[in-house]
Amino acid sequence: MPGSRALITLALVVLVIELGATLGSLLGEPFDPVAGWASTRAVDGLAFALVVVGCGALGFLGRFPRVAAALATGAYCAFALGDYEMGMFLAPMVAVFVLVAMHRQLLTAGICALSSLGAGLIWVATRLAPVTEPGVILLAWVAFGVVLAMFFLLPLLLGEITGLRRQLRWAPGSSAITHARGPESREGARNSVPSG
Repeated sequence: MPGSRALITLALVVLVIELGATLGSLLGEPFDPVAGWASTRAVDGLAFALVVVGCGALGFLGRFPRVAAALATGAYCAFALGDYEMGMFLAPMVAVFVLVAMHRQLLTAGICALSSLGAGLIWVATRLAPVTEPGVILLAWVAFGVVLAMFFLLPLLLGEITGLRRQLRWAPGSSAITHARGPESREGARNSVPSG
């Protein structure tokens, strides 16, 4: 399990990326993929505070995993439901992955993932409300729905795979080397031990 120093470093990296993206949405052109797309709320101090809280919580995933994940997810949901420009995905994604991979907290991770997905889909519904073209609406729902589902559900899967690999690797009575080589090498190792 990574130490608190690694998680703090991860939190800082995610914070820099998300602050950059939030600043970019403040300084850049608004996201407007289709005609009639509803505009978002201007970035303000609350948006930056949500980014700092959500990303900063990642540094506490080792010591207080459920609380840290809830803060990261809550900050993202508040950001999305606060109608800010689309962003701040990394905090809940990392929280979900770490919850599953390091702590085996599948239920909490699932709740965080589904909450984030729901908030993202509500954000999309709000943006698409004024659009009248049915084909555009369908295409936007498919595109955003798939991307959001991948953003929030893929960390569950990857965390599960990583967590299971860790369990197998360090199972009692085995070494990482024999697990890395596979069952054939273990059988060969048993047969090659000299007797008596």
